[in-house]
Amino acid sequence: MKWKILAAALAVAGCATVTRGTTEAVVFDSEPSGAEMRSLVFNPCSEPHSCIDVNQPNAAVDREHHPGPACTTPCTLNVPRSQELIVTFSKAADAPQTVKLGRKIAGTGAAGVAGNVVIDGVAGRVTDTATGAGMDHDPNPLKVVLRPVAAAPPPARTRTR
Repeated sequence: MKWKILAAALAVAGCATVTRGTTEAVVFDSEPSGAEMRSLVFNPCSEPHSCIDVNQPNAAVDREHHPGPACTTPCTLNVPRSQELIVTFSKAADAPQTVKLGRKIAGTGAAGVAGNVVIDGVAGRVTDTATGAGMDHDPNPLKVVLRPVAAAPPPARTRTR
């Protein structure tokens, strides 16, 4: 009886979802510390003409729909494994920096997903794919080095005689 209950539970819920969870603790840090970290959930082209170019200054700050987590560095936040983020770090007197928090297949996540194949858990495979349970965020920790904004040179002085 116990085996039947366990087999049914594993078939309904994905192995990786059960063993790894649907969120991951991600560390956000900056040098110097105390920077504001703001993010957007990365959907590169979810709507026509809505692709985000991470090379544009303040790309994450300019987009208001699909906001993601925010904090002051250093901080640790639980981020859904299914999400990629565009993250902008900013601090007064420093140039903002925007980077992508991506995902990669995790060794232990792949083992959990493979468990679905062993028990023929179609529902489990669907669950693990939807939750991203077989993935880890990359890079984690996500750390940036902020650079001071270059000061404008003083105006040239004219000499009068």
